[in-house]
Amino acid sequence: MKITQFGGDFGRIIYKNTSKMDEDEITLFQNYAMKKTTIISSVAFTLFFVLFGIGLSFVILPMGIILIVCGCIGGLIFMPYLLKDSVKKQNTQNLGDRKYLNTFEFYENSVLVTTEATSSKETNDYKPIANQTINYNELYQLVVYKAHLFLFISPGQSFILSFKGMTKGTYQDVIDLIKSKGVKIIDKTNVAVPATKN
Repeated sequence: MKITQFGGDFGRIIYKNTSKMDEDEITLFQNYAMKKTTIISSVAFTLFFVLFGIGLSFVILPMGIILIVCGCIGGLIFMPYLLKDSVKKQNTQNLGDRKYLNTFEFYENSVLVTTEATSSKETNDYKPIANQTINYNELYQLVVYKAHLFLFISPGQSFILSFKGMTKGTYQDVIDLIKSKGVKIIDKTNVAVPATKN
């Protein structure tokens, strides 16, 4: 069966994936994308208080020790938590009161992404609201992370595919297809997930 959309001839669907798009999925991606920023911020915060505490220890020893302890606890425990919590709240607000699904249809030379949304979080009346065709040579990279594939279309923008969302083929088939197109693949997970049967 041939599908013609956007004035182009797509050909046969090789693989297909339908993945939900909610605050948890987006937060997972942003935590991956912000990992370096979070580490740098935590280390900078901790170092500032530790160095200030060491300096203050020569004048008022108890205050210096308190600053060092607060800096370590705040920078290494609370700051990463607060950054992640802030991202999750922002995602919840951005998605609003609807549920979303992304369907990925992989063809020989491109992938068609169709986004569907419901009228509210309580219903399942999904209707298409947008679609986008991406040629494989336009992809920035593919990252494998925590049972998900991040299909980057730019350094900071990615589509998220869940391993469990495969309805035709397996996630490994998708990785192999994209790798065969010369796209950079980064494997950031060692989690063994069983392949979905067709």
